[in-house]
Amino acid sequence: MLFKTELDGNNKPGNEFQSHELGRQTTEYIDCSKRFYKTCDFSKQYAHIYSARLNTFRNILVPLVMKKWSNKFKILKLCELREKNYTCVVIGTLFKHQKLKPSILKELSDQLEIIPQPARTHFVHDSDSLVLEDELQRIKLVGDCIDIHQIVTGVVCAILGSEDEDGIFTVKDVCWAGCNIQHPLPIINNDRYVVIMSGLNLASKSPDHIFSLHLLLEWISGLSGTAQYQEEISNIVRVIIAGGVFANNSDEKVLNESDVISSAQLVDSFAAALSAVAPLDLMPGCKDPTGIMLPQKPFHFCLFPKAIEYKSFNRVSNPYECDIGGLLCLGTSGEPIKDIMRYSKLNNSINVLKKTLEWRQLAPTCPDTVPCIPCVDNDPFTIYKCPAVYFSGNADKFATEMYEGAEGQHVRLVSVPDFCETKTVAIINLKNMECYSMEFS
Repeated sequence: MLFKTELDGNNKPGNEFQSHELGRQTTEYIDCSKRFYKTCDFSKQYAHIYSARLNTFRNILVPLVMKKWSNKFKILKLCELREKNYTCVVIGTLFKHQKLKPSILKELSDQLEIIPQPARTHFVHDSDSLVLEDELQRIKLVGDCIDIHQIVTGVVCAILGSEDEDGIFTVKDVCWAGCNIQHPLPIINNDRYVVIMSGLNLASKSPDHIFSLHLLLEWISGLSGTAQYQEEISNIVRVIIAGGVFANNSDEKVLNESDVISSAQLVDSFAAALSAVAPLDLMPGCKDPTGIMLPQKPFHFCLFPKAIEYKSFNRVSNPYECDIGGLLCLGTSGEPIKDIMRYSKLNNSINVLKKTLEWRQLAPTCPDTVPCIPCVDNDPFTIYKCPAVYFSGNADKFATEMYEGAEGQHVRLVSVPDFCETKTVAIINLKNMECYSMEFS
């Protein structure tokens, strides 16, 4: 366990502060995020991503439907529904009609002598309704098998039910894509730690968290504690910063050019100092100076003239997927998770992470309520491989849980807190998948 305070027989009092050389432990690393490096082509329509998503999940769901309901029911498309009250299975994309959902057309019409309504942060209403759509048409859904407040637009699933005389589909059961089969986790004999943090907010004019960042840097550098303590710190094999580098997601202020220019040197110096002592993966966030549309490409190298001199410094995408010592790590800077909480009654980031694993979707609300680039051939937000570590950045507080799938999958879920607000980082031990937080205040 990291940060042991007791002394063993070899560490006698008075000797624990003697200087000795320690090397940073290393482990194999592979960047698996190439599918997120999409070329923007705004001549394409956003309907293509829904079509690609549906085609992908239809191939995933058909065997699952056969396994769950055997061959009792036919799998039909919506255009093939002929007989009323005939029980069958349809596969499609869920869409929520929400009364409070922001609309630019509604905003324009409201300007005509209508008193502006207060700004909302959540858009759930009891009158929300659910429809299922495929390539050709859509149908309204009713039934108690799906809690409309626990799902969001963009999720693909298989529905068992029948169409009534009014053209409404009554749901009797539902089949989600579920968590994919997981590769056997490797056996790691020694402690190997990954530190995940987010929300540095270095463009902020407030200096409150800068001291905590210096404490963090000294800690990772091994400049604090006893010899035994420093030996444990040398087992940190990677640091991941999950967005919010220049401005955190909770900051209401939008960065302008002068903010980026004034803070760029500080960001570069911090990244260089961290890369000098440990491998660093730097993800962008929605408020950082990069394209706002998901998947976000890495920061431009010109922002980091000092840090790019280190081979241990990696500018990575958002979402980000990598293999660390045989363990697949997947996560985002938090935008999809926060958006799901805005459009549902899911108010816990860990529960949202569980749902996205069950839906096999990183960001189901893209492109409906989260901006993303037009994708034609495939949906980059599909979770093709079950991760061992699944994280989301810029959360209100630290939280973690071990998710156990139906096929024996074990996924460490981590809600990474906003460092600017909480002064807290998440630490994962790859040896036993334990996870805990550490505060620098």
